[in-house]
Amino acid sequence: MTKEEKIAAGIVLSEIKHNGHRRAFFHDYSRPGLYMVTMVVAGRQRLFGRIVGHSRGKRGTADFPHLEYSRLGSQIIYEELSKISQFYPMVEVCRVALMPDHVHLLLAVREQLPQGKHLGSIVRGFKTGCTRAWWKLQDEAVMADGVSAMTVAEASPSGKRPVLFEDGYHDRILMGDGMLGNICRYMDENPFRARLREEHPNLMQRCLHLWIHDREYAAFGNLFLLKNPERLQVFFHRKDKKGRLTHLTPEYAEAKAQLLQRAEEGAVLVTPGISKGEQGVVDAALDDRLLILLQKEQITDYWKPSKERFYACATGKLLILSPKLMPGDSDYERFHSLNDLAHDICIATDTRLLRIG
Repeated sequence: MTKEEKIAAGIVLSEIKHNGHRRAFFHDYSRPGLYMVTMVVAGRQRLFGRIVGHSRGKRGTADFPHLEYSRLGSQIIYEELSKISQFYPMVEVCRVALMPDHVHLLLAVREQLPQGKHLGSIVRGFKTGCTRAWWKLQDEAVMADGVSAMTVAEASPSGKRPVLFEDGYHDRILMGDGMLGNICRYMDENPFRARLREEHPNLMQRCLHLWIHDREYAAFGNLFLLKNPERLQVFFHRKDKKGRLTHLTPEYAEAKAQLLQRAEEGAVLVTPGISKGEQGVVDAALDDRLLILLQKEQITDYWKPSKERFYACATGKLLILSPKLMPGDSDYERFHSLNDLAHDICIATDTRLLRIG
């Protein structure tokens, strides 16, 4: 059913929105907690250094991708970070991942923060200190050379000196050891993933405006999978017509084996992977078969897939799509809507890529 047909049928279409600066409004950010905080340089200027090494380098050696700090990057690592605990003794900087144009901090708030202070106060102070360090380095360059030796952001409309970071920040509340381990690995592997994207740009394209039939999507991964002549939908209900759990039936096992065999021969599997039956096929196919995944979560400028899906994209085996509009909000509606879209993608002959973002 097209968007126009759904509107005519009275189905409410709600646009999926993503807030790039998440706040958990239910959470008291002045209380003890563990957070990953991300701050982005204004204009995505690569001021903190450059990534060196290559993706084939051995882990733990100089050949493995890592950030070579600029003067500003070094000052942030060796001077500005320590000031957080100086001003807030109850806060520990557990981990840092500095990248050319952004920084991730893993912060542990061990005790209640002083009255009137919260996580945002800590971040604001850190950003201010880094900005002042940047200004100082600019001034030194001007005095030494007569011209700035650094990339300088445009002056703000107020005429004041430019700030180093974009407004706001992104925070993530960590709960449980499993989540902590995943976040630590994510932070540690940041340079490796960035280098992998640089080495394989065609396999990890980010497109925010992709039209298939009359529907708009955002995409991440190997867009060439949409041109594969054989695209097969993976669609399983939770229960079969006899009321049995589909993924536990012998019929499902046979259908799954047939799909995987077709995929091994070069077909692309297309699915949202919602039901356990669909998830079973996705899990089996992700490592070494071609796959197009649909998801409700929006793909934005800064969105990233999970580690396993990222590596599948890096090898050209995965494309992730998120539709711009989704009808209804219930799990039942989402299941059927995404599977309808998977069917449309399997039979699509017209795909338009708009290079807007």
